[in-house]
Amino acid sequence: MLTDAQVTRYREDGFVVPDYRLPMETVEALRRDVARLVGRDPEMHQFVPTMFDYDRKFVDYARDPNLLDMIGQLAGPDFALWNMSLFGKPARDGKKVPWHQDGEYWPIRPMATTRIWIALDETSRENGCLRYLRSSHKRQEIRQHHEAENRDMLLHYGIDPGEIDQADVFDLVLEPGQMAIHDIYMVHGSEANETDRPRRAIVLNYMPLTSHFDHALAAKQYAEMDINFDHTERPLFLMRGEDRCGLNDFEIGHDRVGKRAA
Repeated sequence: MLTDAQVTRYREDGFVVPDYRLPMETVEALRRDVARLVGRDPEMHQFVPTMFDYDRKFVDYARDPNLLDMIGQLAGPDFALWNMSLFGKPARDGKKVPWHQDGEYWPIRPMATTRIWIALDETSRENGCLRYLRSSHKRQEIRQHHEAENRDMLLHYGIDPGEIDQADVFDLVLEPGQMAIHDIYMVHGSEANETDRPRRAIVLNYMPLTSHFDHALAAKQYAEMDINFDHTERPLFLMRGEDRCGLNDFEIGHDRVGKRAA
């Protein structure tokens, strides 16, 4: 569990590094499952947006009661898992990610998600660790993003670097199994990995069930906007509590879990 001081730190800074870390046997199991997944397609070494589309067992990692206890402290007693992603920076080939926020096209109303970022490898400034802009979540809005001039990045859009106060930047240096939890409105990014070591992380997205994952809105966004992802049949997994807004669909998409081919 997070201490009262850590919960306060999360509210103030927008992120927290818990004392809890995954046991090394769990880290090793995750590494093996990730290796099997990305072995199907070399392109998946950089990014797998929806891991449980390929293998249902990834959902089990998200049910770790220690993780759920901490999410309950931050997001409330009623919440669901709606996504799990792999972010990889292969050795000598891990691309820079510009300063940005997530969630601009996520069909969650009101927007709310608490994310757990788990290191599978040692993360350092040299191999492109995640970087947070401390307290940037407090505006509770998505800032304006611009097309990036440098196209050799994992994202082709981002926040103007001139808006970033380097005094507020926190480098997330972690050992394998360590993690950070951050608010959806956090501004974050990372540098390229030019070392001989990979830098991989698993990210779990939990939403409070006072919010609605609007599948109809997802379909509208996918049809009308220039986006390359489709949340139309995104499955929701109830982790704890109940649906407080009464609008969430816990049936849609579950027949597709584990069925997608690389």
